[in-house]
This record gives sequence, C-alpha cells and structure tokens, in this order.
Amino acid sequence: ELGFCLELLEAHPDQAPEWAMLLEEAATLITEGLQAGQDNTRALVEQAERLLAPLAAVAKQYAIFCVGHAHIDMNWMWTWPETVSVTYDTFTTMDRLMEEFPEFHFSQSQVSVYKAMQEYAPELFARIQQRIAEGRWEVTASAWVEGDKNLACGEILCRHLLYSRRWVQQNLGLPYDTVKIDWPCDTFGHAWTNPTILRRGGVRRYYHHRAIGGQRWKDMVAGKLPRLFWWEGPDGSRVLAYDDSPYGYNGILGPNMIHGLLSFARHTGVRQMLWVYGVGDHGGGPTREHLRAAREMQTWPLWPEIKLT
Repeated sequence: ELGFCLELLEAHPDQAPEWAMLLEEAATLITEGLQAGQDNTRALVEQAERLLAPLAAVAKQYAIFCVGHAHIDMNWMWTWPETVSVTYDTFTTMDRLMEEFPEFHFSQSQVSVYKAMQEYAPELFARIQQRIAEGRWEVTASAWVEGDKNLACGEILCRHLLYSRRWVQQNLGLPYDTVKIDWPCDTFGHAWTNPTILRRGGVRRYYHHRAIGGQRWKDMVAGKLPRLFWWEGPDGSRVLAYDDSPYGYNGILGPNMIHGLLSFARHTGVRQMLWVYGVGDHGGGPTREHLRAAREMQTWPLWPEIKLT
C-alpha cells in the first residue's frame, strides 16, 4: 500500500507535498513500531491506513480488471487424449471455483476445447452452457484454435472466423456478433494483414503477448510505451490491441499487479487496466490462492479496486 501511495505522488503532483508528509509519518510509525518489538502488525497497518485516509479516495479511482483464463496449448507436445483430459480437468475446476467464489468469472477461447467437451463430457458442457447464460463464463473464441497468424494464408484465417462464429451460434446460443475479441495470447506471428481480415469478421479488439523484444520490450516494461494501441492494416482497417508481453497471460493475483497501472493511465487517460491471470500452457486456470488474494486486496483502503470480471 505504501508503494502504491508513492506512485500516486508522481501521478498527482499537485497533492504530492501534503501526501509526502503523511507517507513519511505512516512509514515512521510502522518502522518504529516494529523496531520496538510490537508484534501486532495488523494494528500498526490499520493505524497507518487511518493516517493516509486522504489518499484512499484517489486510490479507489483506479481499478484492475482481473480476467481469469487458462491457456491450453492443445496437442502440442502430447497426444489429443491428453489435451481432452487437460481441458476436462481445467473446466471442472473452474465450475467448482464458481460454486465456492460467487464473484469469480472466467474467460476461455478456442472453439476446439468447447467442441471437445461437447463430444467427450456432455454433462460438463451443459454446465458450461449454464455458466455462460449466468454471465460468469465469457467466450473469447473468434478462432478454432489460437493458431499461427503469420504462416497461415488469408483463406485459413477467414475460415477460422466463419466456422467458429457458426459453431458458437449453433452450440452456445451466442449471436454471430457477440465475440468481438480475438485472443491469440501465445501466437508468435502477427501478419500486417490481420486487422483487415479481423474487422471484416466482426472483431474489434485483439489480445496478444508474443512477438516483441529488444528495446521496445524494455521500454514497455519501464512504462515508456503504451500497451494499448491501434493496430492498423495496409488498407486502414484497425483493431484495438492490448500487448501483454511485459507480464504475460499466466499472471498471478498479488501486489505485483499494480506496477504498470499508473503508467497505463498516463499513456491512455484510462484508470482501469486489464490483468489476465491463471495457470496456463497445459491448462489449469485460476486457483483458490488467486481468488483468496483478490478478496484480501479488496479490503485494502490504499489500493486500486480489484474486480474479478
């Protein structure tokens, strides 16, 4: 909390002198209390939080939207039966977590994993349909798989969009224009023509992680470059792209989440940032540890709003 307040000083220079004095007083209170052997750390923290109450309202003007996700690498270095098993285990766990944590939401891409559950685990597929109807399970599948977009030809990419939308409409009851995001989180190639194809397929937003490096990656980690940008194709078609390469799609829920928040707000003017979390590559998804951490951070007054969404 003190670290986030220090960042707020830089983001709100008009109030920095007054806040800096309060921060110094709060830090001294905690340091001296611990040095004196006070073992009730919670009481010290609460006392410091009361001192810093003037910053609390500003802190809550910021928010992190935590999107639960499970990256499933299909049958990459394993067989198709193992892919089905991984998908089944992951989705069963997500359904159980929704029972235990009513505030939990989950997002999943790739039509192929939904089709696998429909074929091999129809009872679980029915539960997924129910969760979608509840608004707690979001379908982010604009493509059959999160496939390569550099080597694939244009026709293949078009068929991904067409077949995926038709399957989602027929089997999940979602209108063709429901899924407006493409989610190739682990795709290594992004051809320049993609925005043109995606726009004509009803996609307006693009989430990715790979295909960045060198100085640009260092500048993005340092907060010098925006992670949200318009990606424009050769004909002028644009999709709103979010580059998650500084942190990745296998995030955890913890204090580290705030590091890019204020630089994101500075670049975009938007005080709400996306944070994708969950064990991935070979499935897994969000865990109880993640969700308990979210509940804990939601009680911190000098912290951005933490929203599971």
